[in-house]
Amino acid sequence: MDGRLFGLDAQLLFDALVMFIFIMLLYVILSKLFFKPVRAFLEKRQEGIDKAHEEALENRRKAEELKAVYEEKLKEVNKEAENLMSVSRRQALKQQEEIVAGAKSRAAAILSQAQEEALAEKLAVKDDVKHQMAEIAGLLASEFVSADDKFRQAMLVEEALKEMGGDAW
Repeated sequence: MDGRLFGLDAQLLFDALVMFIFIMLLYVILSKLFFKPVRAFLEKRQEGIDKAHEEALENRRKAEELKAVYEEKLKEVNKEAENLMSVSRRQALKQQEEIVAGAKSRAAAILSQAQEEALAEKLAVKDDVKHQMAEIAGLLASEFVSADDKFRQAMLVEEALKEMGGDAW
């Protein structure tokens, strides 16, 4: 081994030192050309992601607020619809009661008119029967009593009518 330590000589050390300087120079050039722009691009990208995340959070918060407003309005609309339904039911029940009351009054009027007509018919029939009975009584009385005794004939007719429940006319 001729003065070399582990086979290292001055030329090898000089080559290693020159190579180290070139590598450092290459690192500086690459960092200026590539690393900084890539780092800037990544930072911009991260800023964009952060901004999009913040917008998403803001939109979510706004959506939750809108949802709360929507639910509140929906509750109000449901309450209003329930109130309208309740009012409509009350009006329908009132109309039903009015219709039933009107029908009852018409039915009562028809019934009273029918009763009056029946009573009038009954009286007419009763009068007709009385006339027919008076005629029959007159015929029977005329057979029993002579033709010249008119007073006696009227008395017999009146008695026959009293026995049948009728009054003399």
